[in-house]
Amino acid sequence: MNSRAIQTLWTLMRRELWESPGAFKWTPIVILGLTLFFIVFGMILGSRFDNEMAFTLDAIRQFADVPADQKRLFVTGALFSVSTLFFQILILVLLFYLSSCLYDERKDRSILFWKSLPVSDTMTVASKVLTACLLAPALYLAAVIVTQVVVLLIASVYGLMAGINPLTEFWLPASLPKLWLVMALGLIIQGLWLLPIYAWLVFCSSWAPRVPILVAVAVPAVIALLQHAWSLLSSFSMPQLNVGMIILKRLGSGILPSNVGWQVESNGNNVDLSDVQFSEELFMSFSNSLEFLLRPGMWIGIGIALALLAGSIWFRRRATDT
Repeated sequence: MNSRAIQTLWTLMRRELWESPGAFKWTPIVILGLTLFFIVFGMILGSRFDNEMAFTLDAIRQFADVPADQKRLFVTGALFSVSTLFFQILILVLLFYLSSCLYDERKDRSILFWKSLPVSDTMTVASKVLTACLLAPALYLAAVIVTQVVVLLIASVYGLMAGINPLTEFWLPASLPKLWLVMALGLIIQGLWLLPIYAWLVFCSSWAPRVPILVAVAVPAVIALLQHAWSLLSSFSMPQLNVGMIILKRLGSGILPSNVGWQVESNGNNVDLSDVQFSEELFMSFSNSLEFLLRPGMWIGIGIALALLAGSIWFRRRATDT
């Protein structure tokens, strides 16, 4: 791909940002504001029950005495928990965005204008997918970074009040550059892992006559129900491979930070929480994210996604033939 094509692709991605500012720009800002509001509200409410903040400051002093590895685990875990809501909302935003990205152009007939420009259908579809996989996650990650920095600043104020060094007790254990790199890598791999779901939504958006999000949900749901019915009638058992469960499992396991590896040893049906193996790498391991690249399901899904995107391009190319 030459520099001119890259520039065109970037312009098309910026167009998606201009056309959907509420989803990609204002939503993470609103989440940031709400997160900080509830944090401050919880602090104010807690101070009502903690006379002169004696219990809170004493707990911070005790935290300063815990081993370094546990301190890193606690701080990175707290910062990761701050990001969870952002990434969950991001997935919902992308599902609705991709399901309507090509349909809206057909609905309002703006496709006639866009197809009059010297931009190929392949480039247009690619820009929408790359917006979902790269641009939108980058904007949400930026909001997460701002939120985490503000949280650390608030913790630093409490640390100074408790008489401890916030730099050594909060900022250094957070390992922010590594944490942000892991989150950025996780978002890229998340985009690849969820690419077949994204491509299916784009495919439905390219041809569905009405409400493509419902079509995208109804088709696999009907197939899953038919699979269940056939298995019950033929062998009175549950199907081993169910389309609906495959999609739900892929969607659930692909949302950052759900790829964090919790290692639990269980005896029978009882899980002993004392057997959970904690380490400082729990929330900041590159291997937990890169492990997805070694899964056969990753590459099978990418192959399916490419086929669906090819179908999307075919339908968009013929959208104005009639």
